[in-house]
Amino acid sequence: MNPKSYQPQNNPSSNRVRCPVCHEVVYSRAGIHPQCAVRQSDPPRPKSKPPEVPAEAEPLDIEAVLKVASAEKPAAGV
Repeated sequence: MNPKSYQPQNNPSSNRVRCPVCHEVVYSRAGIHPQCAVRQSDPPRPKSKPPEVPAEAEPLDIEAVLKVASAEKPAAGV
């Protein structure tokens, strides 16, 4: 490799403008990467919440259910 043609990519003494979103060197006239501008214009995404675990249902009292069901039936012959 020719040492005269070598140019370091991450030159810390570079006087180029840095992107306000990703803080990388920008070669755009606008001073921001196009993809960063789109990300900046989008509304902030809500943080994902863990899925809610449904509360366990109380066990049914079968005798009480049968009493209610039998009370709701009309009498035969009416």
